[in-house]
Amino acid sequence: MMTGAIFDVDGVLLDSMSVWGEIDAQYLIRQGKTPDADLSQVLLSMHMRESVEYLRDRYELPWSWEEILGQIVEMMEEYYTHIIRPKEGVLELLKALKERGVPVTVATAGDRKLASAGLLSGGLLPYIDALFTCEDVGRGKDSPDVYLAALESMGTERGSTWVFEDSLHGILTAGRAGFPTVGVYDRASEGNNGKIRESCTYYLKGFEAWEDFLREAFA
Repeated sequence: MMTGAIFDVDGVLLDSMSVWGEIDAQYLIRQGKTPDADLSQVLLSMHMRESVEYLRDRYELPWSWEEILGQIVEMMEEYYTHIIRPKEGVLELLKALKERGVPVTVATAGDRKLASAGLLSGGLLPYIDALFTCEDVGRGKDSPDVYLAALESMGTERGSTWVFEDSLHGILTAGRAGFPTVGVYDRASEGNNGKIRESCTYYLKGFEAWEDFLREAFA
């Protein structure tokens, strides 16, 4: 039975991955640089500082990683506040978990300010007990540290705390650490969809099926 839930933000709670697939390239073009064709895939498993440092070094940008991050976050704030929306069915699932007394935390490789803005504007923030970023723990999602920090805050058992992820690397990391995992479909991860289905404990094509999922999670 589920006693706790840890959600990724981009591609899971928020339908935002298409924006992130474009923003780094848009930023580089503004700086007069030509982004590599596989840039979004290269950055996929990195947390914010790693990805910004990669951009700085790969494209010889003349600023510190903090300055570059600030520039990118400024570009993204408008999207998270006014454009990006929750995935369909997410709000209903979070409400149902709250009604069942299940604590809900967020573990994201993204920026705290942007994640908070998107969760607030989408009406999800009241159902989130705590938010953790990879920057907080100093490790990306190739390490389970961000999930473990979320787990500790809830005080739940690892074997009954479900991790919701859209990315293969997140699912593999959480699964290796002993968490049951929910693979959530997102267009940005479609190329890994087969491996995601094989690797996760439970697969969700969309949160519209949240009632069926909860019946199994609380069986």
